Order: sequence, then structure tokens, then C-alpha cells
Amino acid sequence: MIGIGILGCGAHGERYLRHLQAGDVPGGKGVALWRRDQVAAGVQAARHGVRVHARWQELIADPEVDALVIATPPGVHAESILAAALAGKAVLTEKPLAAGLDQALGLAAALPADARVMVAQTLRFNLALNAARELLPDLGEIYRIRIAQRLEPNPNPWQKVPALAGGGSVALTGVHGFDLIRWFAGATPDRVFARIRLLPGHPLETLFEASFEYADRPLLASCEVAKFSASRSTLLELVGTRGQCWVDYLGGRVEWLAGRERRLVAAPGDRPTLPPTLNAFCRWLERGGPNPVPMAEGVEALRMVDAVYRSAALGQAVPVTRD
Repeated sequence: MIGIGILGCGAHGERYLRHLQAGDVPGGKGVALWRRDQVAAGVQAARHGVRVHARWQELIADPEVDALVIATPPGVHAESILAAALAGKAVLTEKPLAAGLDQALGLAAALPADARVMVAQTLRFNLALNAARELLPDLGEIYRIRIAQRLEPNPNPWQKVPALAGGGSVALTGVHGFDLIRWFAGATPDRVFARIRLLPGHPLETLFEASFEYADRPLLASCEVAKFSASRSTLLELVGTRGQCWVDYLGGRVEWLAGRERRLVAAPGDRPTLPPTLNAFCRWLERGGPNPVPMAEGVEALRMVDAVYRSAALGQAVPVTRD
């Protein structure tokens, strides 16, 4: 049984801990936590039967902690990921990997060669999206990918602080869509044209759209996020030469379109993605093999984030940078 510590046990860290203690992750168990609010941390620790640490460094040093879930704001990920890796602890880190591409590249350069870091790109474990992946051979050549997401504004104060959040809807929500584009297309795009809007009452962007191109194929991929509405919805559309696939990955519904035919392919419903993410992490630590979502995947998503911000600032298409 892998002893897991939760570093940053706010609302999202609490979700991880709740699944661990509910038996949803047979290979892992929560043993300790840290959060900045020590009063709230004490209440959580008592409720879940785990230890609480006054400093995050003490959580990493805890001998019963084999691995850490890092659920702090992105701007402070790098320091704790590096400290955990140097202490020989495995890490499952929330995304984005860091508050910006430079931070992520600096972290990658500083990590020891044997560091075990998995990025919690949780939508890769969404049942509806995995059902859509199984349809890829039936779609023929895919020349269009479209992702759209609508969300309510997030009330967390840190999401309004650029140094902690790394940005608004592009960095915090768009990173999901950017990773999906890469996951379905199999590669990072080469160019992007993006537009961003700061709406009244929101210090960081809550609305953007980004159109991506590939140099080696006529594929157009787009991602748009509206994070200001009193509503919530998601859409992934894959358009191939032999048909289309529509995915509501929030509601858990996959449809196939060909000619005038439209039929339901899968309807797994709204299933939480944290348990399968944690299970994949624990299986990897127990059995070895390929990292389910290597840190390099998190870096590539941040290349797309960085390019979107540069394009929006310049008002023109820009390349997605390579090393």
C-alpha cells in the first residue's frame, strides 16, 4: 500500500484525499496532509484519520509518505516538486505543471534523472473521451478538432493572482483542452492565432479562443473557453473523412455522425476522473513501466499556453516554441 501525502489540501486536495480514504484507490492510502490554513488542516486530518504537518517540507520528509499529490497553485509547484524528487518521493502534480513555460523548463532541467513525476491531466482518464479515442480508426483522416468549454468563474482568491495562477482561463482551463488536442492529434501544433478578452470584474482573462495549425498536415484544431457564465458544458468534436464524433465529456456522452445518421455510441455518464488518475499513478509506482502522463506532456501543454498568450498580445499568429 502506497502512503500518499496531500500537499495543498484545499478544495481540490480534499477531493483526492476523500477518494483515497473511501477505498476508491486500492493501491494507495492517504497518510498525511499539509495546507496553509492550519486550522482547516487539523479539521481535515481528524476527519480523514491522517497526520497534519505544520510545514510542507515536513510532509515531504515524513517517512510514511511514499508519494505526494501536489494540489497547490501552479506558481508554487516547482519548488515542492523538486524537493520531493530530491527526497526520493514520487509526485502526482496538478496541472498546469507550473505558472509558465520558463518555470516548467527550469524545473525539468533541475530534476534528477530518476525523478518520478506524473502530471494529473485528468481528462485522459475520462470514460467518454477514452470511448472517443477508440473511434479514431473509424473516422478516417481527421482534419478538424474543436474543443469548447463553458464554466462558472472560480471563487478561489489565488486564481486572481498572476504569480500563483500563471494566468486566467488560458493557463488554468485551456491547459485541459490543449492537452486533449495533443492527445488526439498525437503531436504539439506548430502555430496558433489567439484572441483573449478580459471581462468587467475579472482581473484575468475569462474568455479566449485559439486556432492551431500543423506544418505537416492540413489539420485545424481549436480550443475556446468561456469562464464567466452561470452555466457549465463541454464539447469535443472530431471531424474525419468517414464521419464525425461529438463528445460531451462533462455529461459523459459520445455520438457518431455519418451522413444524416446520428447515433449514441457510449453514455458512461458523469464519472469522477480522480480515482482512475490515482489508480494509474499507483499502478505505475507498483509495477513500473511507462509513466501514464510524463512531465514532458505537461511542458508541451505549457508551450501551447505560452504561444496563446504571445499571439493574443501581438494580435497575430505565432509559432509554438521548440527547444
